[in-house]
Order: sequence, then structure tokens, then C-alpha cells
Amino acid sequence: MRRPAPPRPCAPAPAAVKAIDLPCRDRPRRRRGRERHLAARPREDDGAAVAEFPMVAVLIVMIAPLVIQAALIVHTRNTLVDAAVQGAHHAALAGSTPQDGAQRAQRLVDERFGRGLEAEATAVQEDDGTIRVQVDATLPLVGLIGPAGALSVEGRAVDEEAW
Repeated sequence: MRRPAPPRPCAPAPAAVKAIDLPCRDRPRRRRGRERHLAARPREDDGAAVAEFPMVAVLIVMIAPLVIQAALIVHTRNTLVDAAVQGAHHAALAGSTPQDGAQRAQRLVDERFGRGLEAEATAVQEDDGTIRVQVDATLPLVGLIGPAGALSVEGRAVDEEAW
């Protein structure tokens, strides 16, 4: 471990050294303008962490559930869209009916969410040969419980027999 350098003496220095004007430890450094004002003030940030922590903690506690809720809604929506698209693709196969696609979409939703998510799948064959499977569900807006909001997604596929 190195020892600190001993304090330099404040004796008059030769002219070549005086041009550098290094501060010595015995003599107080002269302060100018704003430095003098800041040095004269007492430290005002003592105990600031005690006041800042509750303010930041409240924000984090409020934001975290909102992020989790947004992720839950997006996940549920994406899963319903996937079930509707797979149902439409199944209904578009040769030899399948639109009701087969609706049943497949309903079965996928029930497998992924159980009966807790009230969802209903319907399928319609449009005039241009497109099969549209629509899944309507009630989505809980507060976590997995609470007031519900309606969500409707659809999947489309071209019927193979219509080509």
C-alpha cells in the first residue's frame, strides 16, 4: 500500500516553478464567484434518499401492474387470432365445412384458456370463396378477474374448392 505524499512546503518557489502555481496543502485555495457561493452553502442533499425512495417506489408499484395487464391483453389477443386463423385454414381444406373451422377454433380456445374465457367462434363462407372465422370473447380488464371488455378477432383463408 502506498503512503500519501507528504505536504509540500509553502516556501517561495523559484520563478520557473511559480508560473505553474500548484496549490500547496498548507494554504487555503482562493475561491472565485460561484465557487465561493457553493462552498459557503451547507450540504442540502443529506437525507434526500429517504424522501426520494417512496416517490420512486410508488411509481414502480403503479407501473408494474399496468405492464403486466398490457402483456396479458396482448397475449390473449394473439392467442385468439391464432385460433381463428387455424380454424379458417382448417375450414378451407377440401372436404371441410365452415362449421368444422369454427369447431376447431372453439376447441383451440378452450384448450388454451379453459372455460374461464367466454369465447364463441363462428364461421362464414363469403361469396368470393373466402372463409372467415370470427372469435368473440370477453376479456377481463383487471388481471384475470374484474370487469370484462369485449374482444373480437377474425381469421381468413381461401377455400380450396373455390379455386
